[in-house]
Amino acid sequence: MQTIDRTVETMAPGEVSFYADVQPILEKRCDVCHSCYDAPCQMKLTSFEGLERGGSRILVYNSARLKRDIPTRLFVDAHSADQWRKMDFHPILNERGQTPAANIENSVLYMMLQLKKEHPQPTAELLPASFDIGIDRKETCATAEDFEAYKEKYPLWGMPYALPGLTDEEHEIIIKWLKQGARITKGPEMSEKARQIIERWEDFFNGSSLKEMLVSRYIYEHLFHARLHFDALPDREFYRLVRSKTPPGEEVVEINTARPYDDPGVDQFWYRFQKVESVIVAKDHTAYPLNDQKMNRYRDLFLKNDYEVNRLPSYEPEFASNPLKTFAYLPAGARYRFLLDDARFFVMGFIKGPVCRGQVALNVINDHFFVAFFDPEKDKISNDTRFLAEVSDLVPLPAERESNLRIVSAVSKYSAMQKKYLEAKEQYLKDMHPDNLGNDMEIIWDGDGHNDNALLTIFRHFDSASVEKGFIGDFPKTGWILDFPLLERVHYLLVAGFNVFGNVGHQLETRLYMDFLRMEGENNFLSFLPKDKRKKIKAEWYKGEKAKYIDKHNPFYGLERETRIHFATDDPKKEFFKMLHQHVRPFANVVDHLNRCPDEDCVDMNTGPVEQRADRFLQKMSIINGPEIQLVPDVTFIHVVAQNQDDDLAYTVIRNKALSNNAFMFGEDKRRIVEDDTLTLVKGHVGSYPNAFCRVHIDQIHNFVEGFVKIRDRLTYYHFARQYAVKRTSPDFWEEADWHYQMYLKEQPIDAGQFDMFRFNRIAEKSDSQFEW
Repeated sequence: MQTIDRTVETMAPGEVSFYADVQPILEKRCDVCHSCYDAPCQMKLTSFEGLERGGSRILVYNSARLKRDIPTRLFVDAHSADQWRKMDFHPILNERGQTPAANIENSVLYMMLQLKKEHPQPTAELLPASFDIGIDRKETCATAEDFEAYKEKYPLWGMPYALPGLTDEEHEIIIKWLKQGARITKGPEMSEKARQIIERWEDFFNGSSLKEMLVSRYIYEHLFHARLHFDALPDREFYRLVRSKTPPGEEVVEINTARPYDDPGVDQFWYRFQKVESVIVAKDHTAYPLNDQKMNRYRDLFLKNDYEVNRLPSYEPEFASNPLKTFAYLPAGARYRFLLDDARFFVMGFIKGPVCRGQVALNVINDHFFVAFFDPEKDKISNDTRFLAEVSDLVPLPAERESNLRIVSAVSKYSAMQKKYLEAKEQYLKDMHPDNLGNDMEIIWDGDGHNDNALLTIFRHFDSASVEKGFIGDFPKTGWILDFPLLERVHYLLVAGFNVFGNVGHQLETRLYMDFLRMEGENNFLSFLPKDKRKKIKAEWYKGEKAKYIDKHNPFYGLERETRIHFATDDPKKEFFKMLHQHVRPFANVVDHLNRCPDEDCVDMNTGPVEQRADRFLQKMSIINGPEIQLVPDVTFIHVVAQNQDDDLAYTVIRNKALSNNAFMFGEDKRRIVEDDTLTLVKGHVGSYPNAFCRVHIDQIHNFVEGFVKIRDRLTYYHFARQYAVKRTSPDFWEEADWHYQMYLKEQPIDAGQFDMFRFNRIAEKSDSQFEW
């Protein structure tokens, strides 16, 4: 192997350009699997740097890891091919003699593409059973040296894997680029407008006073994972906020710590903006807006308030991992306002974060539930800086222990501390309410009349999840009401403090601690319901003999006070959801026509005739539930084709799987209650990992829905899918995938990202034990 400098000043006429010619193909055909931490063999093809890094047999998702692994974050933990080779990454580009022939003969990328070319995917109706498309399938990670053995054993396993191959033109473009030596020019220079904007923001973040330094640290630890977008710049241009060894004006040298609150290890560092060079993929894309209004908001919240910062907090793990201790100087109300301004972003952080997937972490939540927030002005606890500082010792987070294997003792400790915190909180509220009356609707944040982050819907899709604004779908089994200390701890537990490269102890402690936080949010929700109904409602959430563990070890506090809300029905939970919807002004007049239709024929009269027609039929699907939907995938994208293609519509069908309880990490299949499963329909696209595509012409929408509601068994399901599903073997698969991606970009030009096909199901042979799309 030899060090290859692939950067050139310019490309000769007729040569293939990586940015103009190659990257668009990789984005559409390769990045749909090879991106984020769940890229097979860690082979991230979302950037040239990922191609140059190559692949590795080391698993990122390893729940049996006894020692934490060395992080392998692209752009962060190594910066050259030589450095990656020392970290056990093998090349997929030629690193031997540079001739056109050698450049393809020694390239794994070429070998994989050529294998697909020589052995095209069968165009028969069914994908051969020899293809393993399981989430946890064993990865082969072939190198150039052992590719012949791979080719002989798996002749159909060329790339794109288990999907249609590239067109002849796409194939030739990439091969020509590889023959050229996979050379690349420097990326586009930063525009003058971007330079001016970033200079102003870096000046803001690098203030010299103790107050400014603490505020910058607080904001950084909440935005380190964000794709920052400046309003004045193009929709698809994003930046990361990083800690750098170099000051503004010089090249960014990022400090590569495992967590954002780890000791930077230098006497001085600067907050800098680093441009995102990778293709944007939906599964790890969390966009956050920056503009003049946001900077003024930061100043109003944190810098104009009359308080003093006498010293900067430590970076020691037991201190830095606890935000209520670290930022005790900052007014609690200001911190809460900062989080509420972009509540969906921060909740989405723990749903997506930088991790991409995580069924063990996400099985702590239900498949479908609603979230609301305490009002930042009226909730005393969220505003009481002194009280939160006093109880900060009671809310340590698992990250303080870093990698730990004494899980039982650790969880017992955190359980005891959580009880003490809830007892302190309970005493605080008792002192506030000597009349023994509790919450009313006025303590719920209404979005200040304009902020549509005030109500959220969370969908879990097994090991991924989505967060949407507003209440979407039928009224769910559970809900959360979050206050400041709860929302803050969720962020530090699952985003700032979670290390995907951590050992099994770290991962299990994190999951088990999240149980406490989920139940605290549920407890807050119950406190708004009639006192005599709470125990029964809670029992619906935690069914089963083992769920009694919850009562014994995680009692619900604060439920002795009667609610101040008057309820008029025998279903106070549903009634309360309706009250929340009416209370939050941005949503008060919004009707979910697809899922909560108040009559038999309700449509949005502000939409066009094609959409009204589609809505009128598709809404019938949302009322199907229970055993009848067991064959429906978690996430299905529907493409409604109109006479005029500009009128084409996209919908998402989400299957919500019911569990008897969320009290345990494993054995989810044993806790399933299929009778309570539901479907939710959403306009547009929800979910990063579609499991299926359906396409139907608007003139056939009636037959489509009629066929769907008649699904009763595998045979009827199979015939329905044959007629409407776009399969992995469909010749027009990529055309359909491209349509959904382009429609997503049209719907959400800043928030959208490329979908991942890693979970795309097959229509299996009828003899298979699991019948999938």
